[in-house]
Amino acid sequence: MDQKQDYANTILTELESAETLNSMEVAKSLSINHQDLVGCLLQLESSNYIKTEGFKQDQLILTDEGNTILNSQSGEYEIYQKIPEAGISMVDLQKLFGIEQMPKIKQEQGEKKEKQAEDPKKKQFDLGFGNAKKMGYIKMDKGVITKVANDLPDKIKLELSSFNTIKLGTQQAKLLIERKLAMISTIKYFEIKKGIKYAPKFREQFAALTTEQLLSGEWKECEYKSINLCAEGEKISMGNLHPLLKVRKQFSQILIGLGFEEMPTNQFVESSFWNFDALFQPQKHPARDAHDTFFCSDPELSEEVDITLRDKVKAMHQTGGVGSIGYQYEWSHEEARKNILRTHTTAVSSKMLYRIAQQYKEKGYFPKKYFSIDKVFRNETLDATHLAEFHQIEGVVIDKNASLGQLMGIIREFFRQIGINKLWFKPTYNPYTEPSMEIYGYHPVLKKKVEIGNSGVFRPEMLAPLGIPEDVNVIAWGLGLERPTMIYYDIRDIRTMVGPEVKVETVRSNAFCVFESK
Repeated sequence: MDQKQDYANTILTELESAETLNSMEVAKSLSINHQDLVGCLLQLESSNYIKTEGFKQDQLILTDEGNTILNSQSGEYEIYQKIPEAGISMVDLQKLFGIEQMPKIKQEQGEKKEKQAEDPKKKQFDLGFGNAKKMGYIKMDKGVITKVANDLPDKIKLELSSFNTIKLGTQQAKLLIERKLAMISTIKYFEIKKGIKYAPKFREQFAALTTEQLLSGEWKECEYKSINLCAEGEKISMGNLHPLLKVRKQFSQILIGLGFEEMPTNQFVESSFWNFDALFQPQKHPARDAHDTFFCSDPELSEEVDITLRDKVKAMHQTGGVGSIGYQYEWSHEEARKNILRTHTTAVSSKMLYRIAQQYKEKGYFPKKYFSIDKVFRNETLDATHLAEFHQIEGVVIDKNASLGQLMGIIREFFRQIGINKLWFKPTYNPYTEPSMEIYGYHPVLKKKVEIGNSGVFRPEMLAPLGIPEDVNVIAWGLGLERPTMIYYDIRDIRTMVGPEVKVETVRSNAFCVFESK
């Protein structure tokens, strides 16, 4: 039987005749550390042999210095003992304690005085010397230190020898604490009582039934630990979807439910031609400046687009067409070939419209609804609501009967499905849509209107070069993914959602995203 079982049996035997036990007293009677006893108590309590209740108690204990004095002598008494009957000078007394006098360094005028490190021996000596004078052990007259009387006792050591009788809160205890010879320590102890399965002798409980116990028949005499079938299993470490991805998935499902088809968006680097020129955005537009757009240095220029398409876009910019006079400037082929990080997913839409136009030549007209959700990049100053890279959601409808009213209806239905019913539309200007509208929604937290998107009907100057027939209209709208996510998860600073400040635990604990339509 191991020592832990011996301790357990001692506790159970004492409980047989006593109603309660104090764990501090038990530890003292067993001559063991109280913390070692706690492990034994936990084992007994888990087996329901005993039950415990925890208490806290302040007690006075000796410091290291107090223990040193108790086992040897106080510093002041040591000084007293070293003084001869004839007396001694301060210098000679310090030498007896190994303290050498430091030579004084002459200071030149104007020279900064350096502070010398204090000798710990001298510091201890000075403290003991001061206490020796206070306690009446020694006196000093004309530079000579003498004893006040012979054979005086070590008062501090005598006081500490009866330390166990000193009660906390008394004047004696306060003086010891002030001198840092004692301190207050809070201890936790337990009151021990009989448990529901109390027995005067401890029997070890086995966690599992073994083959050896079955073969030998030992299992008949053994006790086994109860199994908690409702206990939770160990948490499995796994990947977690970021809040943005959860909201993105919901938006995708809503748009697919409305009959939209997702466009391929896996090309972050785009040519200026598809990002700007094909959208009828002039080459001198401020958005094409380096202050707003990230330009690539390698490769700096993109591959050539279809020459026929390029010439049609060039002509529309320079001289116009379909009732427009264009921008009346010299269009640069070199400028259109510059590679950039796409500034909006409309670059994807322009490519898709060109592909649809090619299919019209072979199959004839057919209506289509597309959407895209992916990253775009802009040279923005980072703050609580702006990032240099963010997600854009875009919807495009290609139909002969597509109108501004149909666009407003689609937008209202989409936002209704994410729980936003109060919408307002405001006329605005976009280079590639006419008419154009800003979309505003009521923010329930901020309790005001906030801009949540942009929309419009693609201009004929954009559609004609791509090959879309004149009787086919294209309506489009877009919004950011980050703002709805911040509203849904109550995130106030976008930098805590994307970037180095993101906390992994926050990503793990975020709830599922389920929008309720109203």
